[in-house]
Amino acid sequence: QIAGEVPDSAPLESVHDSVRYLERYQQSIALRAALNAQGINAAREMIGIDDIEAPLEVDEYESKRGNIMPNFVETKTTKAVRDLVLAGFESGKRAVALVGPKGCYKSAVARNLAHSLDEKCELFSLHPDMTARDLFMTRGTCQESGDTIWKETPLSRAARTGALVILDGVDKLRADTLTSMALVMEQGLVVLPDGSRFQASHKFRCIAIGHPPMEKSWIAPEIRHMFHWVHAEPLPSDELRAILTELFPALKRKVLNKILLLQEKMGNIVVDSTEEKESLQLSLRKLKHICRRVEQRPSELGHIVHNTLMTSFLPDWERGIVSKSIAKCGIVTRTETGNPSPDSLNDLLESCKRTPSNPLLVPNPRFEENPGQLKVMIDILEAHSVGEKALLICGYQGVGKNKIVDSLLHKLNCEREYLQLHRDTTVGSLLLMPSVEDGQIVYLDSPLVRAAITGRILVLDEADKAPVEVVALLKGLIEDGQLSLPDGRMLCYGENASDNPDIISIHKDFSIWALTNPAGFPFHGNDLTREMADVFSCHVVPPMDMESHRRILISYGKNVPLNVIDNIVKIWEDLRVAVLSGSMSYPFSVRESVSVVKHLNAFPDDGIEDAVDNVISFDRLDGALSNHLDSIFGGYGIRVFSQEKKFSRTEEGVSTPKTRSSSPKHGKSDPNNAPHIGGNTWAGGTGGSDTAGLGGRGGPYRLDSGHPVHQISDEMKAEVSKEAKMKAKEMAAEALDKRLKELDMGKLDWKRYNSLRNQVEEQIVQLKSHLKDLKKRSEERIWLKNQTTGELDESRIVDALAGERDVFKRRGNPHDANENSLHSNPITIKLIVDISASMYRFNGYDQRLERLLEATLMMMESLHDDKRFVLYISGHNGSSAKIPLVKPGMELNEATQLRVLEGMVANTQYTYAGDNTVEAISLAVEDATKGELIIIISDANLERYNITVDDLAPLQDRNVHAHLI
Repeated sequence: QIAGEVPDSAPLESVHDSVRYLERYQQSIALRAALNAQGINAAREMIGIDDIEAPLEVDEYESKRGNIMPNFVETKTTKAVRDLVLAGFESGKRAVALVGPKGCYKSAVARNLAHSLDEKCELFSLHPDMTARDLFMTRGTCQESGDTIWKETPLSRAARTGALVILDGVDKLRADTLTSMALVMEQGLVVLPDGSRFQASHKFRCIAIGHPPMEKSWIAPEIRHMFHWVHAEPLPSDELRAILTELFPALKRKVLNKILLLQEKMGNIVVDSTEEKESLQLSLRKLKHICRRVEQRPSELGHIVHNTLMTSFLPDWERGIVSKSIAKCGIVTRTETGNPSPDSLNDLLESCKRTPSNPLLVPNPRFEENPGQLKVMIDILEAHSVGEKALLICGYQGVGKNKIVDSLLHKLNCEREYLQLHRDTTVGSLLLMPSVEDGQIVYLDSPLVRAAITGRILVLDEADKAPVEVVALLKGLIEDGQLSLPDGRMLCYGENASDNPDIISIHKDFSIWALTNPAGFPFHGNDLTREMADVFSCHVVPPMDMESHRRILISYGKNVPLNVIDNIVKIWEDLRVAVLSGSMSYPFSVRESVSVVKHLNAFPDDGIEDAVDNVISFDRLDGALSNHLDSIFGGYGIRVFSQEKKFSRTEEGVSTPKTRSSSPKHGKSDPNNAPHIGGNTWAGGTGGSDTAGLGGRGGPYRLDSGHPVHQISDEMKAEVSKEAKMKAKEMAAEALDKRLKELDMGKLDWKRYNSLRNQVEEQIVQLKSHLKDLKKRSEERIWLKNQTTGELDESRIVDALAGERDVFKRRGNPHDANENSLHSNPITIKLIVDISASMYRFNGYDQRLERLLEATLMMMESLHDDKRFVLYISGHNGSSAKIPLVKPGMELNEATQLRVLEGMVANTQYTYAGDNTVEAISLAVEDATKGELIIIISDANLERYNITVDDLAPLQDRNVHAHLI
């Protein structure tokens, strides 16, 4: 039976391991489970608790099982997972891979196993920059002589001493780096980079922790047989209840019921990807954060849940689903009437105040007390007071995150270590700073290490700007209490510390406060909240309320009239509402309004228009945004853009033409498309005379070559003669006729097309801007390490002195297949539009057909010349579920796009009544390839056509991103 189940490609050693495992536990597990545990299967399955048919008997460890780690609650599931890990070791394997979703007790079970067996445990947090050498040894310097020396890593130290090592984040390593451990895991032979080798202790054990494979599996064939594979499932509700009840005995039963009901509802939410689903789940870690605070303040349950899930920054539809789930569980977000009492803050401050050893490190910012930020300070301090060691403070740029944190630390008399992260931040720079002193290389402690040793609070500013894997390294420090440093030392909490001088004890008062912006446009940060928000206690800094805003502005504008300040507050409130409605993307904040008031306070004669212009002057270059700003500011009598031309692309300045205006002409075409400014020779130039271009004078028509625009003055335009203007108009009319003939369009067609396009001109610009930003992010270069040329990598100075050659780094494009898919095949976008009779019938009531035409035109105009996307448009109505309108490869220009729109109108006018929405959805999903984006638009009366949720099930297909409007 075993021979029939084993694939031909399975190594003989793995088959032997399976037989040995099955021989020992054949009463408890089935044959297929034994093979899965050794990685011998085509489906890449692993052994899990559901495969246990009878209790596993691991007699060798039975006598030590009563020793439970503090704050660890053992349940039926965790016992079963522990037994599976022990059975893997007992059957002869040195390494067990424990794989499961984020925040589902993997690390805790591994650490408790070591604790219960009274074995020394080494934690090794892994990251993508690691090489095979970094797994076994690191370079360092001898403190006495200054010589370069090799230092052990937790892995090599555990192999030598016979300890248990936990490799956290094994799924982050490159396949070739991971396979470098094969020799020690399979044969127990350790070959070190310094040329030495030794046989690992017979007590050596390894637990590798990782997340389940996604689309591209990190479990390569050569890795599959290195480990005994155990899969960890999330805990069931009854076990979660038992854990939370024991950890938080004062938590009211009624409140806990609501929390667990919400956890169940959140688990049933269906989204497109595993990453999205994980971000919406209430993992065990998140539940602990909630319960730890709600135990003290049960009335704040709704507020704490919303903060934990970061609902303020979710997309609209996700936020709506989450909010409904919260409400259905009876969780009410209390609406506060009135301002919070400063006494609430003072009481918390008294319980948390410190006596600084170095007062110079205590921040002393200028801060105007206000009710809005007082609420946030109380929220942060409540979490800090109940023992939260890591806080994630998230808010839009300029809402006062740094001011709030610094003011709070000042009130606490708390010393601060500050570290600002950026896209070039590396693991090395986060932990240590190499330096040369007296001819010797020394490693200076980073602010993080100093804070950990002295018990200060580390403020990580702009945490979303650093690569996610760099910040994710802190998980081991926050959650597991250990972190290995590049110089061979290890940070460790007191109960895990030893007499080893390389083991540094972490101070009990050490905390991390990370400040971050919401992910994505327009701040361009990484999605830190989705990656590791469950490790932190999350806090949201909302936009400023009007009363708080007013107080702050008054403090900065003692000489500014109150009516002016009131108008500024109202304008910024209108700007905030515009962002919420989606008409603007950049959230103007208190930072900008304070700049306006400071200007008015210092230079009152300049007037509010000049003060505002200093803040929004760059925004005039964005045509769509400047229109919105002009409308909002104009409503209060402030005219900032009305007297000048607005451009949708970067404007380089004012141009003075180098030549006099004479006779209009098209101009020469530059084959190199170089920018030409101020002349009268080249077509497509800017700020010149006579030729087709932009920003100039006397030319026959506009011609955009994609270069920054230089604008000439109105006075220079007036120098063009009447004869030249008439000739330019004639040339423009001739060029239009020629273009229309090329497109096979009449002038009425052109007028009709332009009338539609003008309705969505702003949206086309916005969509193209978002797509352009997406392209920039996908093409962003990264630091390539271990190079033989480039800049010296500061983390490898010792290696450079030791004669290594690959000690440089350089900027380059990532070649990893895990990078953004825009590097490879184009993304197919399918737009399935409703062209049924009802669209025509009810257009007079709500202009639904007109809006559908505009939306379709927006998609065609934005995507037709973007090679990263393939656009497919089809229609559905009572006659058919699939009416092709735009096929891949079809040339899209003004004429063909107009014909598509006219075809849509004709279908709505002459089709039979009826609906094929469900059929159109099914066809679109069935025909789609993996990863396609499908947008279906329908005006179907769901009740009339008896369309239920079950009929829309194809939308939930995990292989595509399908959305129904």
